[in-house]
Amino acid sequence: MEPPSAELSWVSDARVAGFETFAGDPAVDARLDVFAAAHVSVVVIDSDLSFYMTDARFEESAAYIEAVAKKCHERGMKAVAYCSLLEALTENAASVPNTMWKDHPDWVQRGIDGKANKFVGGAGRAFWVPAGTESAWLCPTSGYRDYFINRVKRLAQTSLDGLWGDVPLLSDIVGVWPCTNASCAAKFLAETGLAQPTRVDWNNPVFRRWVAWRHGVIHEFEQAVLAGARTVRPDFQLIVETDTMDHSGGTVQGLDGASRDDGDVLRVWEVSTASDETGMREAPADDWISMAIMMRHGRGCAGKNPSWVISYGKETDDAERVMAIAIAGGVRPYESQIPLLNNTVGDAWRGKMYGWLKDNNDIWAGESANPVAVIFSSVSRDFIDRNAGGGLYTSTNRADEDWWATTPTDSAKNLPYLGEYRGICKALIHAHAPYDVVTMPHLSPAWLAPYPVVVAPRPAALSDGEIASLKSYVEAGGTLLVTGGTDAGLFDEHGVLRAQPALLQAFGVSAGANWSRTSYGLGAVVLVTEQVGQTYYQTTDASVTTELARILEAAGRTIVTDAPPAVVIDLRQRTEHRLDVLFANIDGLDTGGFTAESASFQVAIPCGGKMPRRVTVTQPGDAAPAEIPFTHEGGRAVFDVTVGALLLARIALT
Repeated sequence: MEPPSAELSWVSDARVAGFETFAGDPAVDARLDVFAAAHVSVVVIDSDLSFYMTDARFEESAAYIEAVAKKCHERGMKAVAYCSLLEALTENAASVPNTMWKDHPDWVQRGIDGKANKFVGGAGRAFWVPAGTESAWLCPTSGYRDYFINRVKRLAQTSLDGLWGDVPLLSDIVGVWPCTNASCAAKFLAETGLAQPTRVDWNNPVFRRWVAWRHGVIHEFEQAVLAGARTVRPDFQLIVETDTMDHSGGTVQGLDGASRDDGDVLRVWEVSTASDETGMREAPADDWISMAIMMRHGRGCAGKNPSWVISYGKETDDAERVMAIAIAGGVRPYESQIPLLNNTVGDAWRGKMYGWLKDNNDIWAGESANPVAVIFSSVSRDFIDRNAGGGLYTSTNRADEDWWATTPTDSAKNLPYLGEYRGICKALIHAHAPYDVVTMPHLSPAWLAPYPVVVAPRPAALSDGEIASLKSYVEAGGTLLVTGGTDAGLFDEHGVLRAQPALLQAFGVSAGANWSRTSYGLGAVVLVTEQVGQTYYQTTDASVTTELARILEAAGRTIVTDAPPAVVIDLRQRTEHRLDVLFANIDGLDTGGFTAESASFQVAIPCGGKMPRRVTVTQPGDAAPAEIPFTHEGGRAVFDVTVGALLLARIALT
């Protein structure tokens, strides 16, 4: 028998949509009815909470949002309120007596250049800030912290199920490398015994220490906000919108979901598209692969927590590809039409996708069955890439003024750490070797134990504890692949230089021939001193996927398929008697003009020593799952599929 449908929390089973509404809005009921009909399960209420307001006005806003939340509940949907965490807006800033900057200049972030992080909108400076509106970015260690937490406590007294907290950045819109105000300087001194740096100098160990320390400042603020809310409501959720993903934004802006263990703080990832005008419709293949890598990165950062992602599209065909790689990447979608969060590509299309997710929601209950883990280190990125380029995507498009970047130096392919990390991920996708991301807060022998192969791309910065965990993993029988490895462990987690690359020293390994294998305990270390991941990201060097396939074959967990390279595969073990396989098809999207086509191929999935007895497949829009023929060969279930954007194959095992 198939296992019964899983009982999931509302966060785990989220199908998210949002809308903007203010007191007196006559369209609230009609819009919520549309959401419910489209199988939306969580509504984001975007009102005026991001504006600087008096206590009286805040009470009026809280009362209105509570009324909307109750309407959501009446329709069987949860409700969260949208609010900036560290940005305060004030309309008509020049003419009103009270703005955040006028009232609390000591709360505003200051850059390392001394500039206050505030500006007035207009002239295209920030699309979300209207002309004449002040935007002030607040310091998370200042008196603003208690002010904001008290407001969140009040929201926790309402019927809301949680708060959607928008990007708590140390924003570099005005000030360079914030925050250096008095409260941050005092905190850094108290915690490290060091004076805050006064200029950007990557050769200065104090500056490197400060860069790593800044991630913790944001993390502590997030934790304090949730803790404050839960003094009022133990079940209240904080979902933090995080747009810095794996790239250099995390270095300079501090916000980084990979740097600390989030505890009960949840994340919604904003994986921006290549263009705010055309979304991903004109994106080349490596930008699509980069997006798929960022989706999977979000799942890895979240650890065991469920997390969401903003799934942007321009039209239904590109939107379906984006949502496919989100779902196969393990993150729950918030469907939206570029460039605004509260738009939709179409209510009917949203209903098709969300109806399918509702019918197949137990994909979220399955544990990963992927054979590879890829380690991501925030501080290795910080100390190696040094914020030398943006790194969101790889391409430029001078014909589109809304393209993500205008200069080739911003390409992720040019950054030595990010290029190595993403290149390894790209090679694994092309080799059809499903992988999970493991970030440093989760690095432990127990966490790594299920993976026969662990890859550490350019692990330049490692703590003693992280090195010990990797040693224990290998001693117990695991295979550790280290790439770009001549400086593996040369820095500690604070940026202090060691005399020798400590990871190589720990294994007694020295630089030698690429792909050299050294036995250690019951396992082995494979060392590649060159940047083979970055090379693959730039050139798609087939020798890299060949070597990866050999390592995986030795571990006995290879998928055999003739699928196109850009078909993303994910394995999830629902129970010992069922394996779920997700296929997301982003093949052929770089042919000039957006053309989304199906991919037909054969696949052989390892069954873990069990016997397959039935295979069923389903895609969005199907009336019901269909049973398909299969064979059992070499311990694998072998079957043919045709994948549009997204397909789920369920293998029943005995």
